[in-house]
Amino acid sequence: RGDLLVTVIVEEDNFFHRDGADVHVEVPISVTQAILGGTVDVKTLTGVAEMTIPKGCQPESKLVMRGKGIPYLKGRGGASNRKGNQIVHLKIDIPKKITKRQEELIREFDKEAAESGMGMSGRLAKAAGSAFDSIFGTSNKDSKQDDDKKRKTSKDDSVDNSSEEEKKQHA
Repeated sequence: RGDLLVTVIVEEDNFFHRDGADVHVEVPISVTQAILGGTVDVKTLTGVAEMTIPKGCQPESKLVMRGKGIPYLKGRGGASNRKGNQIVHLKIDIPKKITKRQEELIREFDKEAAESGMGMSGRLAKAAGSAFDSIFGTSNKDSKQDDDKKRKTSKDDSVDNSSEEEKKQHA
């Protein structure tokens, strides 16, 4: 009578990548899904599950499907029915070719985002402006606009005053 030693070799999978009890997968999504959100079917160890994609997903976003990983062995990690997680790495699929209409729409979207301050340059400019305001009070741009308004108001007041004085003299 002797001891039996068993070595288990887990073969690599092309879709699932193991990290302990957790399983990692890459799932492609469209640019539209990344911006607007939606749902995507994700292959799991036990089948297919629908996953909700939140609005505004960024490149390299990771979402977690709790309990969809590999079961823990008895005696390790608590109860035997406990499982690891499945980590879904979202890969935004950017098309290589688009139609002329799609290009027009994307350019229009980019212009609107820049004008509304939602684009990267708009957010940076806004952040820089607010930092300037917090340090110096108001930005030069605002100060110049205020000065222009004051000049215009004083000119309007003087025009209004002179026309009222002329009315009094003629009356």
